[in-house]
Amino acid sequence: MWEHLRDAYNEFSFPDKVCLYCDPSGPTSAVRPNKESKLVDFFHIPGKLGWTFQENGEKSLELGTAGLNEVTQRWLYFEVLAQVFGHLDDYRWEHFVQADGSSQEYPYINTSKLPDYLDRWFESERKCKPNEQKGRLIRIQQVLDKARFYVSQYCAVPSREGKARWEINDVLALSFMILGETLTRALNIIQKKLGFRIEGWSGPDVRGQGWGYSKLILQKLDKDAWCAKAIHMLQALLRQNSIGLVYLYTLRDSSSKGPDHFLCTATECKEMDVRKLKGQSFPPRYHYCQSTNSDFCSDTEYIRHQIQLSPKCDTDEDNYRSIDGQKLAAIINNGNVPLLQYHRSTRSLQVIEMDQSFDKSYAIFSHVFTDGFGRSHLDKKNGTSPCVLDMLTKILERATLLRAGNKSAVPELFWIDTLAIPVEDQFAVERRQAIKQMHHIYTHAKYTIVLDLSLMRTTMGPGYSNPAMKITMSRWMTRLWTLQEAVLSRNLYFCFSDRLCSMTQLEETFLEADSKLQSCIPLLARTYFAGILGEVRLKIHEEFRKNEGWTPQSEFLAMVWKAAQWRSTAHPLHETLSLGTMLNLDTDFFAKEPDTREGTDEHQKECDDRMIVLLTRFAAMSPCPIPPGLVFLPGPRLSKRGYGWAPRSWLSSHEIEPPDPLSLPAQGEARLILDKGLEVQFPGFLLHDLGFNRKELWKRQEICFPTDSTLLEWYRIQPAQDTSHFPEDQRLSSYDLAIIVSRIPVIDLKETALFVAVKKIVGGIHDVEILNRVWISREEKPETVQHWSDKHREGHHEAMSAAERLPLTTKWCVDGPSHPDLETRKTEDKGTQTDFEAKFDDPKIEPVRRSKTTELKTMVKGIFPSLNRTKTFE
Repeated sequence: MWEHLRDAYNEFSFPDKVCLYCDPSGPTSAVRPNKESKLVDFFHIPGKLGWTFQENGEKSLELGTAGLNEVTQRWLYFEVLAQVFGHLDDYRWEHFVQADGSSQEYPYINTSKLPDYLDRWFESERKCKPNEQKGRLIRIQQVLDKARFYVSQYCAVPSREGKARWEINDVLALSFMILGETLTRALNIIQKKLGFRIEGWSGPDVRGQGWGYSKLILQKLDKDAWCAKAIHMLQALLRQNSIGLVYLYTLRDSSSKGPDHFLCTATECKEMDVRKLKGQSFPPRYHYCQSTNSDFCSDTEYIRHQIQLSPKCDTDEDNYRSIDGQKLAAIINNGNVPLLQYHRSTRSLQVIEMDQSFDKSYAIFSHVFTDGFGRSHLDKKNGTSPCVLDMLTKILERATLLRAGNKSAVPELFWIDTLAIPVEDQFAVERRQAIKQMHHIYTHAKYTIVLDLSLMRTTMGPGYSNPAMKITMSRWMTRLWTLQEAVLSRNLYFCFSDRLCSMTQLEETFLEADSKLQSCIPLLARTYFAGILGEVRLKIHEEFRKNEGWTPQSEFLAMVWKAAQWRSTAHPLHETLSLGTMLNLDTDFFAKEPDTREGTDEHQKECDDRMIVLLTRFAAMSPCPIPPGLVFLPGPRLSKRGYGWAPRSWLSSHEIEPPDPLSLPAQGEARLILDKGLEVQFPGFLLHDLGFNRKELWKRQEICFPTDSTLLEWYRIQPAQDTSHFPEDQRLSSYDLAIIVSRIPVIDLKETALFVAVKKIVGGIHDVEILNRVWISREEKPETVQHWSDKHREGHHEAMSAAERLPLTTKWCVDGPSHPDLETRKTEDKGTQTDFEAKFDDPKIEPVRRSKTTELKTMVKGIFPSLNRTKTFE
């Protein structure tokens, strides 16, 4: 079932085989050489074998003796192959079956000939007549869409504890997914190469067309002690693609697995807690030592290194290299940047001052604090052991040689946060100033070297997919601070155990790697590239080179949201600080020391207040970069009036349900209306009562409604995953009800929407409050439509409304639920109001909204009632 992938990737090795359960040459033969398959053939297979399958997952055996494994393999494997390849000369199902010749061995599925079939399929489409090509590609798309529906809904599981709706063999279910994802990707490439694009008839990118997850691979990952959060994250990032998880499993090397992950949950990694329980230091302190092998690799001349726990360097304070905090503070107070240079011959660490012209050549080391490359936060002083400095210097020398074409080059200066940002308590002001400098420090550096222990302990590997998938799985990709470091860096190098990997050179090999029809692995492995904003990141640096300025657009913030949602930070208050640093905002307000203790309600309120400030800063830009689709996202929302549409945190760890509201084209710019909400433009439905008791609506599991008097088109809404029922709310009696959708028509099986209460409509703007996130689906079964239509005509309207369709340009001012106590609540006066107001003096806001000074004044004063001071913007 996976042999076509092994041929493309030598390291791909998966032990399980799929038995041949059915007889493809029987009455429903899959052998149709030189005969064009018909769509009806696909749907008739179960019936010919005596089975009936409903789209709700119900199944029954009416005639015959075929088992479920047999009928599903005949239908969802061999008939799918026949539909795709049946028109080719000499197509035979036997080409996908292999027997070892032993009487003890059953025949099993083998896909080693699949690449050849895919190539011949492409050639046949390229040479055939346009009408023939369109008809076949549309039919194949329909077959794959329907097969994907049955496999993903009834053969897949959401987690390793889950159970598939259909009781089929786990290996067999995985074979459906691997074949389906391979054919889907091949169809996608063929459509692109042929320029075939018919709206509604051709499929989107394969990353949105995964066929679900097999219990087999999830259990294997669990058996190998993979981190539960890492698996949950991957399931979301890989968008239901099992091939990605299978490939990852075959790579073996990862910091996301091991005995220290046994307490991890889907939302939290407990590795560090386990290490603390074992008495290990946190963060770990590492020692560099040369390999017992040669110091140089013959092929790359890269200095090999090992990272080992070494108590010797921890206890020997004579070997510790510290930096004078006073000197760092003095440089920062001058408005300049401290750079570092380590002299290996004398083992001395020198601090060099760089002025605001950024006229020196330097590199940056980006790392994860928990990897232990520095002891600053641990000991409240800047410094590390000389062995770590030796390692950093050797890596820097190699990077310098690579960039100089292996010619002699002067070692460059470097900057690393744990050594260059003062951490002693008396330097709190300088620390905030240093954080403000980070945006320019990263954008002016020649390059950034990524240090991640999981990468530094494994080889880079061959090709594109191997190193790319390892980067995707690195701990560095899970931290929020490293996101802004990656986005702001012009050039990135990843440090593996055997070489430095230039991201630029790695990405130059992607197109060739992704050109193979039989594999979607390069595209899935490229998840890391999207996780650091990919092509958009390059455009940002192009803008910086042009005019040293850049204003974020809504598309950029949407990508930031998706890149940040699976990341984390050790301190919740650092979320807004990191995001503000990335966007070059004045971070003084976000960098203030907290007044509350983490884990308390007061601390959460402090986090909420800072998020409100960040969003208000965004709203003050022109054009407003807040993505309108944020209103559809799951997770807890802010409780402040006018901000109830906004998620409390961008580190949500929630999978974005289809259709991705952040990727859909917006109808207009979002606009924050003070004390009202976020104004957005989306289509929707205004619901008109047909007599049901609204006060008992919360008892209902769904609401159904037609869209016009013909009763031909019906929709239903159900509470989404984060809500168990419709709200029991007095607003259901006093307000009109409506549904905001991200697009019309609803295409997917179910899509995210907002169930809202309409308080008023003024000037064409619907002033609404969110009641529920809901699933909306369009009913496609004729018998259900007929049943609902009959009940409607008979006057049985217990859970029905008459819906008025609202156009794409409908304006909504969206807020969260009203909380009267919150509206009158005063912010406690802790002597910080002036600081709170001063945050809006960011000079970068001035040029874009100077003409709207009055609006900004009102916005600032209205954030919290206690802030109504006389602060001005002139």
